[in-house]
Amino acid sequence: MEQDKFTHIFRLPGSIQVRIAKWQQTFRGKSDLVLHQALVARNHQYQRDDFQPKGWCVNLFDCDDISITHHGEYIQTAMRTMIDRKVSYKRIYLSRLPLDEAQAELQRFKAAWIKKHNQVAQRFNRIQKDAFMNFAWEEIETLYPAIPEQGFDRALWNRIVEHEFGSAEHYKDPYFVVKDPNAPTKKVNSTHAQTPKNKGKSKSHKRFHGKHSSVKSGRH
Repeated sequence: MEQDKFTHIFRLPGSIQVRIAKWQQTFRGKSDLVLHQALVARNHQYQRDDFQPKGWCVNLFDCDDISITHHGEYIQTAMRTMIDRKVSYKRIYLSRLPLDEAQAELQRFKAAWIKKHNQVAQRFNRIQKDAFMNFAWEEIETLYPAIPEQGFDRALWNRIVEHEFGSAEHYKDPYFVVKDPNAPTKKVNSTHAQTPKNKGKSKSHKRFHGKHSSVKSGRH
């Protein structure tokens, strides 16, 4: 079995196979027509809600699966910063709170962060998957490999974070959980201020694009 230049496509003796995780489908023959059929079947699997292209999307976190570890003088839990999504750790020292209270506080803090992280992640994943699918549709039209290797799009992530929750300077922590009451407030130009009637409407029209947004939209 030889992996093809097309993502999730493999060449077998006399046939072409599509393999995505545990799902697979084999097509007899090696002609362009057979390749086209294989790519169509592959893209159909790509459109499933539970498919997330590796390297393009990020994982969501579960509030019911929060791990807190004990380290003698403090307890901690693994986090990710909202800006740049870097691995980080939130600690509470037991000299400040008894263990039970410290665990409850850390649990509440991480749950609040997870809610915000997942809000950004869901929007990020939708944008990234749309870009991925554009390349996948292009491959069907051209029968030429088009899906590039993709790493975490930090710039796109940060734009969504700022759009959803504002600037980092408005928070006391890098997880955007505790707001800073002393943070400078941004003045709103009265000519562009939203009235109660139209408040929030313009937000839905703002689009974010990843690195590959220049590719024309594919068929969905």
